[in-house]
Parts: sequence; C-alpha cells; structure tokens
Amino acid sequence: MDKVKLVISDCHLSAGRIFENRLNPHEDFKFDPEFCDFLEYFSSSVYGEGPDGPVDVELFINGDFLDFLNVPYYGEFEDAVTEEISLYKLEQIINGHPKVMAALRRFASKPNKKITYMVGNHDADLVFAKVRERIIREWAPEGVFPSDNVSIIHDRDRVRYEGGVEIHHGNQFEAVNTLSFEQPLLVSYIDQPFLNLPWGSIYVLKIVNRLKWEREFLDKVRPVKIFILFGLILDPWFTIRYVFLSVFYFLKTRLAFNRGRMGKFKTTFEIMKQESAFFLDLEKQARKILDQDADVKTVIFGHVHKPMNKIYPDGKQYINTGTWTKMINLDWVTLGQQFALTFALIKIRSGVAECELRQWTGEQGPHRGFHN
Repeated sequence: MDKVKLVISDCHLSAGRIFENRLNPHEDFKFDPEFCDFLEYFSSSVYGEGPDGPVDVELFINGDFLDFLNVPYYGEFEDAVTEEISLYKLEQIINGHPKVMAALRRFASKPNKKITYMVGNHDADLVFAKVRERIIREWAPEGVFPSDNVSIIHDRDRVRYEGGVEIHHGNQFEAVNTLSFEQPLLVSYIDQPFLNLPWGSIYVLKIVNRLKWEREFLDKVRPVKIFILFGLILDPWFTIRYVFLSVFYFLKTRLAFNRGRMGKFKTTFEIMKQESAFFLDLEKQARKILDQDADVKTVIFGHVHKPMNKIYPDGKQYINTGTWTKMINLDWVTLGQQFALTFALIKIRSGVAECELRQWTGEQGPHRGFHN
C-alpha cells in the first residue's frame, strides 16, 4: 500500500450523553469506545510501520462529524448563528466527547497520519475562522496551528483523489440542505455575521429539536414520509403538530418576508419537488457524476445515512458511507432498527485506487465487508 484513506461521515457528535446535568436527547453518537479503537487500529500494527517506514494513512471526515445543530445555546436553538455561538457549541462537543478528542489527537500525532475534514450541512459552523482554528488546535499534535496534520475544507463540496476517487458529503444534491459557498454568511439584521443556513437546518433547529423531548427517535426515522403516514394512524396528535410546525416554518422561511433570509422561488420549488419523493439515496446523482466524467471511477457520498456499495456493469462504483448512529428504517429492504459502523477503505498503489465499504466490528474482526 502506498496510501490508505479512511472515509467516514455522519457521526453527529453533540454535547455528550449528559448535558446541563440531565440526560441529553440530542446526543446521537453512542460509540465513543468503538471509534477510539477504530483510530488505534488504523494507526498501528500493519497500518503503523511498513517495510518502507510509517504507512501513509489519512482519515477523511466527510461531513456531519460534529453536529452543531444539536447543541443548544444556553437552552435555545438559535437560527441566527454567530461565531460566538458556534465557538460555545464547539466547546460543549469537545467536553462531551473527551475520549474521542484525545484519540483523534493521538492519531494525528503518529508518523505519516493525517486528518482531513470536509463540512456537511450539520457542521457549517466551520466556515468561521476561529471555529476551524479551535478544532485544529484540539486535534493537531501539541495544539499547533496551522497544522500539516489536520486540515478543514470549508469552501467547496468535493475532493478528488488519485485513482479516480471523488468524495462529496452529498447535501449539495438536496435542495433542502444546500449550503451557499458563495455567501456562507449573512450580515443584514444583527451587528455581526451569522450563518446562511438552508431550510433543512432551520427544520432541525426549530422543529426536530423542539419535539425530540417527546419522541427521541424523531430524527432517526427514514423515510420521513412513511413515518408521517404511520403516525397519522398510530400517533395522530403528535404527528399533526409535527406536520403543522413543518409547514409553518417552511412558509415562514421560504415564502414570507424573513429578515436576512428570503427564499428564492427556484430553490423553494426544487425543495417541494424533492420532498414529494419517498426515498432519497443519492444513487442517481452519483451515477450522473460517473457518466459525466470518464476520469471518475468511484464516487463516495454520506449524508443520507444509508450505507451502500454498488459496482455497475461498466466497473464504476458508488459508495455511501452511511452513519455511526442508530437508525430506524421503514423501507422494505432494511426494515427495523439498526446500526452499522461503516466506512470506506481506500488503498492506493501506484496511482490505482481500490475502494470498498467496510463495517467496524471491533474484537470480532476488527472490520469486515459490508453488503447491502
């Protein structure tokens, strides 16, 4: 192996299991020990030293690793998020997962090991310079900033590696969660810049987080449309309130006058069009990239929390790295509650990339191939 890339996404670390002296319903990441073991394994043994010296291993965090949307700011979920608010949230995440933070610094401190982080829709707070500096100092060897071992990509939505591997978080293909890299900050009605959040982030802040105290599983159910259909029969009062709040904030955010945010009609139409579909796994979007660029052999997404590894007849490949959180699936193929600690393992030798979707199993493996 010349190089090894580990691609993970959608771990959704927030303020920890206990926050503000009570059980935290907004914490979705429950696998701190497993993730620490994962980092240790891929920075030691055969991934530590090779015949030619330290093995080149890069941990590529493909968005939504830190979940700023799930951390309240002094009890409130503000939608006008400033750098000060983002820094406060980041400190709560760091304090909530000390073992993970220490494991990431140990990984980055070992010879020829590197961490690259590309933002998704739950960690757009990383567009703030001080927030990026704080997390780099937390993970980099000896807290050095800037660091050759830790980098954060905040100004684009894709990365291309040798061997024809292209990585996207995937939110940019979903109108409801599209970030504006041209205008990531707004300055219209308060005295300091604040995040230009998409409608999907407003939905999490103002609806999901408000109702999770009543139904902790609310943001873990996929697809939402089937959940609503079942809910109208089995849990009608809660479901009606959930739908009402969703419609109210959508109209308020997208169609009505909103200080600092005005919904563009084209984007609003695209949101409504996509939301009419029952299932979204981004496979069509991945296949389009593969068809349009002959140099791209493998496309890797995250975002939709649905692990997938598909090799097409022409030899091209689509991988979705899934999530490290528990999910409740209502589609017929993966019906039920499940979790799969999935990641993409990329081995590059002489410019040729071999990619596969793997599942971390710890002492039993420690990892194995994941099959759809």
